[in-house]
Amino acid sequence: MDTTVRDIARDLVLQLSDKERAYLAVLAESRDGVSAGSNPIAVALCEKLPACLELDRESGHLAFRTPLLRDAVGSALSGEIEGKQAQALYSRGEAVAAIELAQASGDHAQALEWFREQGNQFFMHLHGLDACFRVISNFPPDMQRNNATLVVALAMHALKSGSVNRARHILREHFGPEALDLQRVVGNPEHYSRDFRMFRLVMSIYEDYAIGNTVRDHMFELLGELDLDDHLNRGGIYNTMLEVCIQRQQMDAAEEMANRARHHYQKAKVPLLEFYIELHRAVFSLNRGVLPEVAAAVDAADAALSRVTFETPTDHRLLGLLKAVLAFEKGDAQQLVDYLNDEFDKFAYGELWPTITELALYYGSLAISGELGVAAARSFLDKWRIQEWRSRRFNFVITIRQVDVLQNHNRWHEAAELLTSVQSRINATWVESAEEALGLIDNTREIAIAFAWLRHLIRHAPRNAMRLRQVEQFQANPHINDRQRSTLWLWEAYLSRLQRDTTRARAQLTKVLEGAARMGVLTHLIGEKEILQKLMADKRIGPFVKAAPGAVEILRRLDGFHAGAGTKAVPGLTRQELRVLTLVAEGASNKFVARQMQLSEVTVKFHLGNIYRKMGCAKRSEAIAAARALNWVA
Repeated sequence: MDTTVRDIARDLVLQLSDKERAYLAVLAESRDGVSAGSNPIAVALCEKLPACLELDRESGHLAFRTPLLRDAVGSALSGEIEGKQAQALYSRGEAVAAIELAQASGDHAQALEWFREQGNQFFMHLHGLDACFRVISNFPPDMQRNNATLVVALAMHALKSGSVNRARHILREHFGPEALDLQRVVGNPEHYSRDFRMFRLVMSIYEDYAIGNTVRDHMFELLGELDLDDHLNRGGIYNTMLEVCIQRQQMDAAEEMANRARHHYQKAKVPLLEFYIELHRAVFSLNRGVLPEVAAAVDAADAALSRVTFETPTDHRLLGLLKAVLAFEKGDAQQLVDYLNDEFDKFAYGELWPTITELALYYGSLAISGELGVAAARSFLDKWRIQEWRSRRFNFVITIRQVDVLQNHNRWHEAAELLTSVQSRINATWVESAEEALGLIDNTREIAIAFAWLRHLIRHAPRNAMRLRQVEQFQANPHINDRQRSTLWLWEAYLSRLQRDTTRARAQLTKVLEGAARMGVLTHLIGEKEILQKLMADKRIGPFVKAAPGAVEILRRLDGFHAGAGTKAVPGLTRQELRVLTLVAEGASNKFVARQMQLSEVTVKFHLGNIYRKMGCAKRSEAIAAARALNWVA
């Protein structure tokens, strides 16, 4: 039946009284009409609908003039009954069922109004991904293509399904390519609706977009447009601000944004969105290194997710990652490795955003490199590069994680080559000569590069008096996180020992271990076990430090981690010879080895000669093959 005919019939019957509609419904169910006699309702209907009904005055027989009219009125009356049923369902809180019943009766305007009331673009967060897609699919195709509300909801559905490119395609098709320019969208309220600007901010999280100060200012302006009781959208703004703060390592501000977002989501009664806030809280508590806070956030996330009334397997996988990370920090690496082996494909290609992705990259590579080796860890990291939403920042994070894994396993030559490939003003030469500048870097990417190069220099040129001054300047940088600062304290202890300042070495090492005991997070020290072993082996330092509260327990926990084990003791080879052999096995030339170890090339050749003699080898390739076979080098 033509929808226009049905809509006209619906408008007609809405003009009738309840008794008239009830009588007309009986008439529509009869193919041959009914005996009306002189029933006043029948007479009134004939007067109101003369083109539709025909009353035989002599026989009293009442019928529709054509079968088409009978079917149209019958459909309209049926839709009206369904509409009342839908309204009753909606009043009882059964929103999805009400919307679907309204759609079935053809009342798409009412269905769309209810869809907007039920969260609009956040509909799926209240009712689930499947219900959202089903509801959107029940609207006519032209509405799906042309109605901005449904277009944005489809784009949000794509994001929640893990397809950022699909979301971008949907926006481009409906709003044009300029809609992909975040700054243009949020800065043009006269051209883009408030709801669309809200969505573009949320989408920027998934895109791994580096939000600048201009966009941040527009976020605050958008907040001013919202009613004070619009808790869902106000929570969305604070949620986006939270991601920006984490991106900039502004953890105090991040905590404040998280508190505000959680407050509004609780007021809006959307436990799934509360769950996401608790995920963020766990992540920045990990960055701060406070394990009790992490555990509390994980419990709160678990509680929020338990209140979600629909199936959401992706979010249970996110919670599973958090629980595995917490177990890893407590010393159980296998749980995280098993999780990644079992869940990686579903996890990595589902709904993700940078904060969670970086969490998986950091802990996944650390656990896998320790349990399964460097090759397995690099393979794990490389899998992430094929993510469709990958960005320069995302690829950079992967590269830094690869550098960290290589350094943790004493593959310094490979790590240096990888670092050299990163395009940045911060390079080996810059770091070698930098002092005060290390305290002024305010870009998290540049901080990570400088940190990796400084770590490299401390391993290969620790006796340079400048190293200690560099560490001191870096410690004063307000933009480094607490984990980085703890590592810098450890480096200060190590360098102070080399300069025979035992008092300072003991004080800084005690600060590191007491802090780890108090906060609980210590995986950032896994790659520093060689330095720790050297410090603890010093009879002027080790016994003193062990007396500090919790120090022995922290050292015991660190020994339990397999990742980043220090240089192995190899029968017959001195520590210096093993370092030479390790670099050579990585493909380093004699010249490179000499520069890294601050030796002459003649001395390197002397060490190689001793290595060949002790291993019973005649040349370089034989020594490398034998060392790998004996598992002396990776």
